[in-house]
Amino acid sequence: MKKRENPNFKHIAIYTHNKPSKEKEEIAFLEKMLAFFERRGVETVSGDVRTVSMLKNKIPLIDDEKKYDLKIGIGGDGTLLKMMRTLQKKGKEGLLLGINFGTLGFLSELHPDNAPSDLEKIFSGYFDIDSRLLVKAFVWRVNARGGKEKVFRAYALNEIVFGHGGLARLTNYKVTVNRRVLSTFKSDGLIFATPTGSTAYSMSVGGPIISPNVNCILLTPVAPHTLSHRPIVLPPKNIFHLNFEGRFDSISMTIDGQVHFTLKSTDEVTVQAATRRARFIRMKKSHYFRTLRNKMGWGEKR
Repeated sequence: MKKRENPNFKHIAIYTHNKPSKEKEEIAFLEKMLAFFERRGVETVSGDVRTVSMLKNKIPLIDDEKKYDLKIGIGGDGTLLKMMRTLQKKGKEGLLLGINFGTLGFLSELHPDNAPSDLEKIFSGYFDIDSRLLVKAFVWRVNARGGKEKVFRAYALNEIVFGHGGLARLTNYKVTVNRRVLSTFKSDGLIFATPTGSTAYSMSVGGPIISPNVNCILLTPVAPHTLSHRPIVLPPKNIFHLNFEGRFDSISMTIDGQVHFTLKSTDEVTVQAATRRARFIRMKKSHYFRTLRNKMGWGEKR
């Protein structure tokens, strides 16, 4: 691993998950981190509501309009997905680092036990950057003047899912690619997943595992009515347009399992690869296929 010149982590944001059972352990860990940051000359350390509460207001709240050099998620994968919702609208995004206090921790890089020594290496410039593709979605709605206006925008690291929430109901999802008809999927739902998200919801409904260094968008139908409708992998330069055909009052769009938006039947959704990317800090010992085997039991004998 080649040493990076002056990582320059001057402004840091910390996000933590909400697990009262681990609160005492997390507070002790956060205190050690603050002491480390002070020794390393970090100018500002901010936290989300949970972090600020556990530290009894020793640090300020995160300002989502401010750029941070490093964002640290302490928890599980859900904490890192929460960080993704705070991406800057303009400018180059800082680096992301996950410290696993959760269960699976598929996206996390450090464990609390080795975090102190690994943070020393990271602040000294010994780390790699794992750049991950993001997808973005725009919702277009007919306004009072008969024109279309953008009413919602979101970025996803894992997937964008369309369905009926808790209801299992077939819907016709008409998908075009660069305004050319791909197909109309008659299914309970439809998933637009990134390679990172290929091991999430898409995999649970039969989608393939895709290495994160492959640039593509994975389209996976949920419980399709037609046997020939199988998951399809498409180039990331494509722009997908989604319309809905069927009898329903509303349909749900869920971003990374955390953000929900209710669509009208007349809405149109545009999905495409984002120009910005999520940049995770990785140590040399990290290896995607090792993570698959160790954390998901992929390819292991039972």
